[in-house]
Amino acid sequence: MGISYIIAGTDRLDCRLAVEKLKSLFKIETLMLSGGGFINWSFLQAGLVDELSLVIAPVADGENDSVTLFEKSSHLPAHLPVAFSLKGVQMGKGDSIWLRYTVRNSE
Repeated sequence: MGISYIIAGTDRLDCRLAVEKLKSLFKIETLMLSGGGFINWSFLQAGLVDELSLVIAPVADGENDSVTLFEKSSHLPAHLPVAFSLKGVQMGKGDSIWLRYTVRNSE
């Protein structure tokens, strides 16, 4: 089917190896990470995130099982919080707001 894939790690994802393979095999220089909370946190704690882009829409559904942006898996070691600095704010359609941050500190 022509679908490319990589393997990065034996028993768990090695984020740094994944990024290195994406760059060397597919010449990817810029990567948009749009995973779930576990993947996002794994790449962030590995020091592989340089910008956070959030779109906030004024909508609420009241559900208590909403997904998180960052979430540490219980099998990963504790890690210090990561701070961000505001890079820009832009109003969007439907009263949404686009927030952009740079990573202030990470490993």
